[in-house]
Amino acid sequence: MTSIGIVGTGISGLNLALTLQQAGIDTTVYAEKTPDEMRAGRLPNSVVRFGSTVARERALGVDHWDATIEAMHVSILDAPIAFHGRVAEPASGVDFRIYLPRLLEDYLARGGDVVYGASAAPEDVVARSAQHDLTIVAAGRESIGAFFDRDEQRSPHAAPRRILCSAFYRGVAPTEPRGGSMSLAPGIGEFFTFPFISRHEEPVSAILVEAIPGGPLEQLARMPYADDPRAFDALALDLIATYAPALHARIDPATFGVTDARDMLQGALTPVVRRPYCEVAPGRFVVALGDAYVTNDPIAGQGANLGSACAAVVADAICQDVAYDEWFCRSLARRLWTAAEPVVNFSNALLAPPPPHVEAIFGAAWQDHAVADAFVDMFAHPAEMWRTIATPERAAAFLAAASTPAAAMAA
Repeated sequence: MTSIGIVGTGISGLNLALTLQQAGIDTTVYAEKTPDEMRAGRLPNSVVRFGSTVARERALGVDHWDATIEAMHVSILDAPIAFHGRVAEPASGVDFRIYLPRLLEDYLARGGDVVYGASAAPEDVVARSAQHDLTIVAAGRESIGAFFDRDEQRSPHAAPRRILCSAFYRGVAPTEPRGGSMSLAPGIGEFFTFPFISRHEEPVSAILVEAIPGGPLEQLARMPYADDPRAFDALALDLIATYAPALHARIDPATFGVTDARDMLQGALTPVVRRPYCEVAPGRFVVALGDAYVTNDPIAGQGANLGSACAAVVADAICQDVAYDEWFCRSLARRLWTAAEPVVNFSNALLAPPPPHVEAIFGAAWQDHAVADAFVDMFAHPAEMWRTIATPERAAAFLAAASTPAAAMAA
C-alpha cells in the first residue's frame, strides 16, 4: 500500500492529507503542535479563502464556516476612483487558529495518523522519509532551506517589497455589500480589510497594512504593540485617516483598536519560488508544498489559496501514479508551476506601480458595475487575472468583453 508522509499542518499540508485520506491512500501527518496548542498561538496570518478554495473544502466535507465575503470595495487615495465588485462565489475569512485545528481534528476523526512534536529538522525529515513512498514538506525553515534551492529565474526579488502589519481590530463597521476593502495609497502602500471569524464573540476585522519600505506606513509595522497599546491604536487610526479615508469612514474612533496582543503579526518576507523536489537518498524524494514551494507577498491574497490549489495538484498526481521516482517529481514540478506561475506573476505585478492599461481597468470599473464585478471576481481565478492584466491588448479585450453596451458606447 502507498504511504505518504506530510510534514506540516498548514492549509496545504492538511488539505493534501484530507484529500489523500478521502481517496483511500495511507498518510501520516507530522505536526509540530497539537490542536489546542495551535489555538493558543499568535496570529499566523489574515488570509481570505476565495470561492475556489471553499469549493475544495466543501468537496472534502470540511466547510464548517459560512462564506460571507460577497464583494470587494476599492478606493485610491487622491483619485476620484472608488467602486465595488461582487464575487460569483463568496469568500471566507476564518482565523487559522480556528481553521487549522478543526481540519486536523477532522483528519484524526476519520482515522488519520498524526505524530505530534515532530521535528522538521533536515536529518529528521530524511530519517522519516525512509518510512514512506514519498514525503511532502510543507513546513520547517531548516528543511526548506536544506532541500529546496531558490529558483533564481522565477524569483526576481532579493529583498522584501513591503513591510507588513496584520491584526484583528474592533470598531470597524461592515461594508455594504458585505465584503472586503482595498485602499491604495500610490507610493505609500496598501490597506486590506476583511471581516473575520475569530475566537472573539464580537465581530472583528482583519486589517493588513502593506507598507512600502521607507514610507510613513512602515512605522506601524515597526512599533511594538505591547509597549503601548493605546499609542499603537492611535497611530493606526491616524495613518488610516490620512492614507485610507474610505476605510476611516467606517471606523468608530471610540471603540477602534487591536483586539489582543496575540492578534497581531508584523514583519516582512521576500517573495521566492523554490525548486519543488529533492532526492534525499538514492531513489527517495521529498516534495515541497505551500510556502515551502512558493512564498508570495500577500498583496494579492493568494498564499493560502495557492497552497490549497497545489495540494489538489499533488494529490491528483499521487493518485494517478504508481511510482514516486524522479520521473514523477519532474512531471509534478511542471504541473505545480502551471498552477503557480500566474499567481507569482500576478502577485509580483501588484508590488509595482500599475501600468496605464491596469489603470484603465480601474477607471472602467469605477464607471461600469459589470467591469467591476468581472475584475473583482478574478481574484479567485488568478490565471484569468494574469491573462487579463499581462498586456495592454489583453486588458483592452477584457474591457470590450466585460463592459455593458451603454458604458462601452460612452467610452
